[in-house]
Amino acid sequence: MRVAFVAGALPLGGSTTYTLFLADALKKAGLAAEVFSFSADHPLKADFSSMGVEVHKEDDTRLIYEDRLQSLYSKVRAFQPAAVFAILGAQSFELLRYLPKGVSRIGVFHDPLSPPFNFATRYEHFLDHLVVVAPYLREVFSKVAPELPCTYLAHGVLLSSAAPRIPNPNGPLRLLYYGRLENVSKGVRIFPKIVDALKRKRIPFVWTIHGKGPEEQFLRDALMPDLKKGYICFSKPTDLRNLPEIIRNHDIYLLASNNEGGPLTLLESMALGLVPVCGDIPCLIQEVITTENGFRVPRDNPDAYAEAVFKLHKDRRLLEAMSQEAKKTMACNFSAESMAKRYITFLQTLPTAAKCPVWLKQIQPQPILGQSKLRNCVLTRKVRRLIKGLSF
Repeated sequence: MRVAFVAGALPLGGSTTYTLFLADALKKAGLAAEVFSFSADHPLKADFSSMGVEVHKEDDTRLIYEDRLQSLYSKVRAFQPAAVFAILGAQSFELLRYLPKGVSRIGVFHDPLSPPFNFATRYEHFLDHLVVVAPYLREVFSKVAPELPCTYLAHGVLLSSAAPRIPNPNGPLRLLYYGRLENVSKGVRIFPKIVDALKRKRIPFVWTIHGKGPEEQFLRDALMPDLKKGYICFSKPTDLRNLPEIIRNHDIYLLASNNEGGPLTLLESMALGLVPVCGDIPCLIQEVITTENGFRVPRDNPDAYAEAVFKLHKDRRLLEAMSQEAKKTMACNFSAESMAKRYITFLQTLPTAAKCPVWLKQIQPQPILGQSKLRNCVLTRKVRRLIKGLSF
């Protein structure tokens, strides 16, 4: 079995980390898995290289979309996959249009925003199956694209060789948020309100906010007094290989997102013994957090987050018991190895072609579905190539 993962880009974030963990785990299970990207940007290049996951990239700074499509198609054809997963962006779904009969074409949906749900209906004639990473998305797609089969396959993460968190019997609680600092999805503008609620309950704490994004300056300004007093500290993203050492130096993982698919950061933190305190939104949280290993609270209620942290502060035995349960939950059900097994079982259910797929040597790139045909005419392409050359 040969599996290809195609992405419009490989940005720093959950979808790229998911691709890395899954491709690596499938390779370890004996499958051939490679990644194909329409963009040259590759912030996790070192991590992919260290795990031996091959990535084929196209130079979007020099090449127009149609040329990148032709080139990437040729690279996928050379790989000869039995199944192709479209991971992120319209361009990844576009490639499915050109695959020969007999290659399974699967669209992966991570959350309500990326990619848009209308991809399922726009590309339904070029999709054989949908995969979602959170249970609630199955119900959504049963309404959006009722004709397409849809399977929920839970995330998994690498179980780090780093030691788990060190018990904290009486010191200030060490809180951690890591991820993008933006508000639409991650809801980070509630953080100053949570800090105020923590201080009202006189909870000793240090909260590390690890990441970058458009809301960083807002958070720095709003939390400046606490930053100066040492209650808050900011740190920048680092290689995945270094992340476990950062995570394990904390007690509590805090998340207040507006929407999520995974999130993988939840699984990574629990695997190292952090106790989650998360807003109770539809996502993987309901599958992972129980009354024994963490807290689910109303997402937009700062006092609810503070109350959960207060319980862990007053009862350090509870903190350590939940920490142990968090690690057990991850080891039993949410390792990358467990995720790979789920995907292998899924792949085995897909119909196999009676004959070897017949791949065209060349394709005729069409406009991205929904775009004007004028964009695809010979003259327009020449102009766009010229502009690319000038901009470079």
